[in-house]
Amino acid sequence: MNKSRENIPPSRKIKTIKEDNLFDFDDPWLMVRDWYSSELGQALLANEKQSLNNLLEQIFGYNLVQLGCLDGNALTGHSRTSYQYIFESLSHVNQANPCTQLIAGFEQLPIQNQSVDAVILPHTLEFERNPHQILREVERILVAEGKAIFLGFNPFSPWGLWHKYWEIKIKRKRKWKKKRYLSSNTQDINKLSSQLPPLPSCGHLISQKRLRDWLQLLGFDIELVSEYFYRPPISSSVLLKKLEFMEQAGQFSKVLPAGGYLLVATKRVSTLTPIRQGWKLSKNLLTPETIETAGMKSDNHSIFKYDIKTK
Repeated sequence: MNKSRENIPPSRKIKTIKEDNLFDFDDPWLMVRDWYSSELGQALLANEKQSLNNLLEQIFGYNLVQLGCLDGNALTGHSRTSYQYIFESLSHVNQANPCTQLIAGFEQLPIQNQSVDAVILPHTLEFERNPHQILREVERILVAEGKAIFLGFNPFSPWGLWHKYWEIKIKRKRKWKKKRYLSSNTQDINKLSSQLPPLPSCGHLISQKRLRDWLQLLGFDIELVSEYFYRPPISSSVLLKKLEFMEQAGQFSKVLPAGGYLLVATKRVSTLTPIRQGWKLSKNLLTPETIETAGMKSDNHSIFKYDIKTK
């Protein structure tokens, strides 16, 4: 007699379920927007916009693309390019973000090769599952000497420690749920994760060194690296206001770690100049027959006479 699957004990069901990644959430960008709407997120966003505005005023061209949106607003307000496009990876983002022009997967962008002058990635590599493929797409759509602008969190900072703390906390609670035979319910896991601060706990923090290595393998040159937001990740607006002096102190201190960094890379394309083979005179070109024909001999005498004097 065959047993139905409903009669199988929960312990057997757990063995057949593959444990999900700690950071594979259904809507990570919605979690990011919720965090950026907080007081700490708004303070960080103000520093990021200031760093971007100073940079975008020096970038010219026709097309600029932003992959991902942090708080529902574009970061390209000070861009001097002719056209700016905002791309989102959510299917229902039009209702929450009216400035989005196109919704598509970042791993396969519907953009022609070498047609974009600059690309902005605001923490995009941290909240997507395949950052390597996204970098390949950025390299494909950029023109020669195009700019790729990255915003990222510094893992070697209080922000990175905060990220590690929530990572361990989520892992422990998932283990506890698994012992209670609730890990098979993915909705319960997502509900548990959404109750925790989403940023930067829902992303993979990428260090500057690792990002440099990835970009150099794709033929990019690192043009600029700057750091911002030296205050710790505290949610109190009063403490954030009192700690504003750390921003100026961090610019002159080499010890104080910053929470975020801005990296600008330039796409280099090596052009091949064809070298033509030099024309060489053949050694057998001048023969006695050739000289005799050029002498224009007649029947009686030659038109040109050469007197050869010998000593």
